[in-house]
Amino acid sequence: MKPSRYILSFMLSISATLITIINAQEHNSADLQKIIKENITKDSISEKKYKPLDFKLQVKNMHLWRGFRVTDAPMTAADVFFTSKNGKFKAGLWGGAGFNGDYTEFDYYINYSSGGFSFSLWDINNFSDFPDAEIFDYDINTTSHFVDLTAAYSFKKVPISVSWTTILLGRDTFINKSGKKENAFTHYVQLNSTIYKNEHSSLDIFIAGAFSFASNDKHFYGEDFLNNFGITYHKEVNVLNLIYLPVSATAMWNPDLKHGGIQVAVDLF
Repeated sequence: MKPSRYILSFMLSISATLITIINAQEHNSADLQKIIKENITKDSISEKKYKPLDFKLQVKNMHLWRGFRVTDAPMTAADVFFTSKNGKFKAGLWGGAGFNGDYTEFDYYINYSSGGFSFSLWDINNFSDFPDAEIFDYDINTTSHFVDLTAAYSFKKVPISVSWTTILLGRDTFINKSGKKENAFTHYVQLNSTIYKNEHSSLDIFIAGAFSFASNDKHFYGEDFLNNFGITYHKEVNVLNLIYLPVSATAMWNPDLKHGGIQVAVDLF
């Protein structure tokens, strides 16, 4: 009977040990899940935490802007900005540079948005064709700057937005009847609409016109009213199941300047 008693005692001891191990594993697993959940919560809170200053970097195969092919070379765009705590006010510095050195730009801007409306003031300084440009030169005859004001509205019930931009000063000029150079105050009006959207992609269409009341023959963007139209496809690309990288492709046609192009842009951060 003694061997049987020893065997029974041994088996009970093993069973108790196994139960203890299983309970410990379940406890550790629950603790691990709790820790992971707490970390995710902390990360979510930190992501929502207000950051007044930020920096973004974008890479493009070329640069399209308001019907212009600003550069056909690959380029980078950097945006350093301040945002108010309520998210309505933003001010920043924007810079672009072509990989081959043919394009350089350095801009300043402020923006205010609320309730679907937005207003922005930009000092745009593309000095690529101004080798002797001075950064603080705003003289109408020599400046590489132009300053424009944009008012825009995004409708809430329909996926449509409209914007009106007017160049206030700078190198948007014409020669009047007396032979004097004056500001043309060119206007640029654009209509955008999102025609398709899902969780990680969307498709937009746009059309824009430009004109000047001061100079009837031509304006800053060309000569005709119809300036450009096109489509933009936005997509969030899954990278190694870790992050989604915003990518966009824009096809643009300009019947006034008789050119077009496809711009691919990647937001690195």
